[in-house]
Amino acid sequence: MMQLRKVCNHPYLFYDEYMIDEDLVRASGKLFILDRMLLKFRKAGHKVLVFSQMKQVLDMLEDYLNMRGLRYLRLDGTYA
Repeated sequence: MMQLRKVCNHPYLFYDEYMIDEDLVRASGKLFILDRMLLKFRKAGHKVLVFSQMKQVLDMLEDYLNMRGLRYLRLDGTYA
């Protein structure tokens, strides 16, 4: 069941290392839609709160946000 949850979030979750480029966004429908939504929200000056139960997904989102140059704050107890 955990493998199915991982593949539904992003196929790169099965790899220890991956390239942080546009393929990161294009490989997942969820991240592709999130990308489009976040850019529209940013233009409008909104703030966004994203929830995830998986630390790996938060790590990937952190890579994505750094790639896009978006500011973020993690609320999962990890230190930067």
